[in-house]
Amino acid sequence: MVSAQGNKKIEELLASVRKEFNSEEVIEALKEIREIARLERNPALVKICRLAYTYIEENDSFDINFVDEEEGLDMTDFEYLLELMLQSEREVNLQEIREIRDLLNTELYG
Repeated sequence: MVSAQGNKKIEELLASVRKEFNSEEVIEALKEIREIARLERNPALVKICRLAYTYIEENDSFDINFVDEEEGLDMTDFEYLLELMLQSEREVNLQEIREIRDLLNTELYG
Protein backbone atom coordinates (compact mmCIF):
# COMPACT_ATOMS: atom_id res chain seq x y z
CA MET A 1 0.00 0.00 0.00
CA VAL A 2 1.38 3.37 -0.95
CA SER A 3 -0.93 5.92 0.65
CA ALA A 4 -0.71 6.98 4.28
CA GLN A 5 -4.50 6.56 4.51
CA GLY A 6 -4.29 2.96 3.31
CA ASN A 7 -1.40 2.07 5.57
CA LYS A 8 -3.14 3.63 8.56
CA LYS A 9 -6.26 1.55 7.86
CA ILE A 10 -4.19 -1.64 7.61
CA GLU A 11 -2.30 -0.80 10.82
CA GLU A 12 -5.58 -0.16 12.66
CA LEU A 13 -6.98 -3.47 11.43
CA LEU A 14 -3.79 -5.26 12.45
CA ALA A 15 -3.96 -3.81 15.96
CA SER A 16 -7.61 -4.79 16.20
CA VAL A 17 -7.15 -8.42 15.11
CA ARG A 18 -4.23 -8.86 17.48
CA LYS A 19 -6.71 -8.24 20.29
CA GLU A 20 -9.73 -10.05 18.84
CA PHE A 21 -10.75 -11.36 15.44
CA ASN A 22 -14.24 -10.00 14.82
CA SER A 23 -15.31 -11.26 11.39
CA GLU A 24 -17.82 -8.49 10.69
CA GLU A 25 -15.36 -5.71 11.57
CA VAL A 26 -12.57 -7.38 9.59
CA ILE A 27 -14.78 -7.74 6.51
CA GLU A 28 -15.84 -4.08 6.64
CA ALA A 29 -12.24 -2.93 7.08
CA LEU A 30 -11.08 -5.08 4.16
CA LYS A 31 -13.78 -3.57 1.96
CA GLU A 32 -12.53 -0.08 2.86
CA ILE A 33 -8.90 -1.08 2.23
CA ARG A 34 -9.95 -2.58 -1.10
CA GLU A 35 -11.44 0.74 -2.20
CA ILE A 36 -8.24 2.55 -1.26
CA ALA A 37 -6.23 -0.03 -3.23
CA ARG A 38 -8.57 0.49 -6.18
CA LEU A 39 -7.87 4.25 -6.07
CA GLU A 40 -4.14 3.48 -5.94
CA ARG A 41 -4.58 1.21 -8.96
CA ASN A 42 -3.10 -1.75 -7.11
CA PRO A 43 -4.80 -4.82 -8.60
CA ALA A 44 -2.97 -7.30 -6.36
CA LEU A 45 -4.31 -5.68 -3.19
CA VAL A 46 -7.79 -5.19 -4.67
CA LYS A 47 -7.94 -8.92 -5.45
CA ILE A 48 -6.46 -10.17 -2.16
CA CYS A 49 -8.85 -8.01 -0.13
CA ARG A 50 -11.86 -9.41 -1.99
CA LEU A 51 -10.68 -12.98 -1.68
CA ALA A 52 -9.84 -12.53 2.00
CA TYR A 53 -13.22 -11.09 2.96
CA THR A 54 -15.03 -13.69 0.86
CA TYR A 55 -13.10 -16.45 2.63
CA ILE A 56 -13.88 -14.91 6.03
CA GLU A 57 -17.58 -14.59 5.13
CA GLU A 58 -17.70 -18.28 4.28
CA ASN A 59 -15.51 -19.61 7.12
CA ASP A 60 -15.78 -17.02 9.93
CA SER A 61 -11.99 -17.17 10.17
CA PHE A 62 -8.83 -16.82 8.12
CA ASP A 63 -7.10 -20.07 9.03
CA ILE A 64 -5.50 -20.99 5.71
CA ASN A 65 -2.35 -22.69 7.08
CA PHE A 66 0.00 -20.40 5.16
CA VAL A 67 2.32 -19.30 7.94
CA ASP A 68 4.76 -22.09 8.65
CA GLU A 69 5.29 -22.57 12.38
CA GLU A 70 8.89 -23.60 11.68
CA GLU A 71 9.63 -20.07 10.46
CA GLY A 72 9.24 -18.89 14.04
CA LEU A 73 6.63 -16.29 13.21
CA ASP A 74 4.34 -15.62 16.12
CA MET A 75 1.35 -14.41 14.13
CA THR A 76 -1.79 -15.67 12.50
CA ASP A 77 -2.21 -16.09 8.76
CA PHE A 78 -4.29 -12.93 8.66
CA GLU A 79 -1.78 -10.86 10.62
CA TYR A 80 0.92 -12.06 8.24
CA LEU A 81 -1.15 -11.05 5.22
CA LEU A 82 -1.68 -7.57 6.67
CA GLU A 83 2.07 -7.22 7.32
CA LEU A 84 2.72 -8.15 3.68
CA MET A 85 0.13 -5.63 2.51
CA LEU A 86 1.83 -2.83 4.45
CA GLN A 87 4.92 -3.29 2.28
CA SER A 88 3.36 -4.65 -0.88
CA GLU A 89 5.71 -2.57 -3.03
CA ARG A 90 8.51 -5.00 -2.08
CA GLU A 91 8.66 -7.73 -4.73
CA VAL A 92 9.16 -10.55 -2.21
CA ASN A 93 6.02 -9.45 -0.32
CA LEU A 94 4.05 -9.12 -3.52
CA GLN A 95 5.06 -12.66 -4.48
CA GLU A 96 3.77 -14.01 -1.14
CA ILE A 97 0.53 -12.05 -1.58
CA ARG A 98 0.15 -13.77 -4.94
CA GLU A 99 0.75 -17.17 -3.30
CA ILE A 100 -1.97 -16.43 -0.73
CA ARG A 101 -4.24 -15.26 -3.57
CA ASP A 102 -3.73 -18.56 -5.39
CA LEU A 103 -4.38 -20.54 -2.20
CA LEU A 104 -7.60 -18.60 -1.52
CA ASN A 105 -8.75 -19.05 -5.12
CA THR A 106 -8.29 -22.80 -4.75
CA GLU A 107 -10.04 -22.91 -1.39
CA LEU A 108 -12.99 -20.81 -2.55
CA TYR A 109 -13.47 -21.89 -6.15
CA GLY A 110 -11.82 -25.31 -6.37
